[in-house]
Amino acid sequence: MPADINIWILAGTGFVAGLLGAMLGVGGGFMIVPVLTMLGLPIQYAIGSSLISIVTNAATATGVHIRNHLTNLKLGLLLSTTLIPGAVVGASIASRLPAPLLTILFSLLLLFVAYYMIPWKQRRLTAAEIEEQKRVDEKSHASHAWLDSSYFDPAVNTEISYQVHRPVVGLVTSFFGGVVSSMFGVGGGIINVPVMNRLMKVPVKATVATSGFLLLTTTMTGSLIYIYNGYLVPYVAGPLCLSVFIGARLGSVIARRVHTRILLIIFSVFLVLMAVLMVLKGLYIFGG
Repeated sequence: MPADINIWILAGTGFVAGLLGAMLGVGGGFMIVPVLTMLGLPIQYAIGSSLISIVTNAATATGVHIRNHLTNLKLGLLLSTTLIPGAVVGASIASRLPAPLLTILFSLLLLFVAYYMIPWKQRRLTAAEIEEQKRVDEKSHASHAWLDSSYFDPAVNTEISYQVHRPVVGLVTSFFGGVVSSMFGVGGGIINVPVMNRLMKVPVKATVATSGFLLLTTTMTGSLIYIYNGYLVPYVAGPLCLSVFIGARLGSVIARRVHTRILLIIFSVFLVLMAVLMVLKGLYIFGG
């Protein structure tokens, strides 16, 4: 392992990763892991350091989001019941599967998610279609109405109330989000955010805040396994955690005031960038 990694590169990477991670609810591993591998750190150590720094990111952002009443704690605790086992599984099998193939397949998944999250214009429903959809939704929603919540959005100066749909889908996908988080050190938000927003119908800002809470649980689990296996470099993790903390504080404040459509576009763009980096890494062109 290189002992001369530039501390300013680490600090800058951590700050930007913390800023974007808190704004998008996805952790900062999509930036941290490629940068660390390009600097010469073995992939297992890069993932371990990334997970530890994401714990700092998620804890910082979650504290701010909870104070602003954006986090749906009931939904977060429910999804954690499958997310944490997924994190254990992901960390356990990370060293046993062919990394190049996994990174390329994962990048294809990211491209699909990025396309799915772009705020395309949709056809307006007729009044009859809206009423029929409402009747169907209310009937199927009754059993899990306890997950519903609300928050105040200063960007539009309005109290936003919402219903949570398809909790079973959320539980299943959260397991895979935990696996992805621990295997790649990128945070499970790349799975959790699209699922909660598009399939579970949770507004973007509540999704980002709740995803931050989920990141905290899954990355704590994964990082403990990596630490146990000796994949921790203190002189790398230290500067990362400090700079991620500063960036996450700023990012969580900005996220509350940014328009929802802008957050979706930013999220999609960075998923595409992350996918490209992972393809290059899988082909041993970037950080191989």
